[in-house]
Amino acid sequence: MLELENVSFYHRTYRLFSKSEKQILWHISLRIEKAKSYAIMGSSGCGKSTLAQVMCGILQPSIDELGQVGQVRFNGARLNLSSLAQRRSFYSQVQMLFQDSLSSLNPRFSCYENILEPLLYLGAGRTKEQIQIHIERLYQKLSLPKEILDKSVAMISGGEAQRICLIRALLLEPRILILDESLSGLDYELCDEVLEFLREWQEQSGAGVVLITHDESVALRFCEKVYVLEQGKLI
Repeated sequence: MLELENVSFYHRTYRLFSKSEKQILWHISLRIEKAKSYAIMGSSGCGKSTLAQVMCGILQPSIDELGQVGQVRFNGARLNLSSLAQRRSFYSQVQMLFQDSLSSLNPRFSCYENILEPLLYLGAGRTKEQIQIHIERLYQKLSLPKEILDKSVAMISGGEAQRICLIRALLLEPRILILDESLSGLDYELCDEVLEFLREWQEQSGAGVVLITHDESVALRFCEKVYVLEQGKLI
């Protein structure tokens, strides 16, 4: 469903009379297929989060040292997010959970309002009753109390924020789910519960899942294929 071909990325800094650049990714090629799970592992600073943001269109591939630009393709076509309609279509199918879950939530909203917000822009065709039933099933499966929905973001822990963000993403029923260190705030037992739930969800939905982690045991327990990123290169 999602393919990267020969993708490089440079972080460029511009000053008044100069430009500096640092290469973060080097000629990355990989494929994300339906109903399969993948891990991207590597040490801190190796480019994992940058790669995830390229995969979901937040960052664009850079021109490499040969003057070429790698491609990101979705459903066989080159990814193009130039219009609002294209962005809405893509992000209703591809969802990413960021590493800092608390910063991903609007502090002015309750947890429930945060969960519902993407549906205003990307969701369609479901009644309030259907959405409510879906939310109740998700927070029960993820071991969250019902009372948390009325709490403000400032009143919840990092692990709870990660699960709230997961509920928000799954409500859209994405075809690809990318988790950037999104289980790091959970203890071992709860992490296992969430992984088991994600496995069940994936079997029912047929979605592709990308798990970005530095935890080898999590990668090997959950994922069918493991990519290792070292200094911006897949090895």
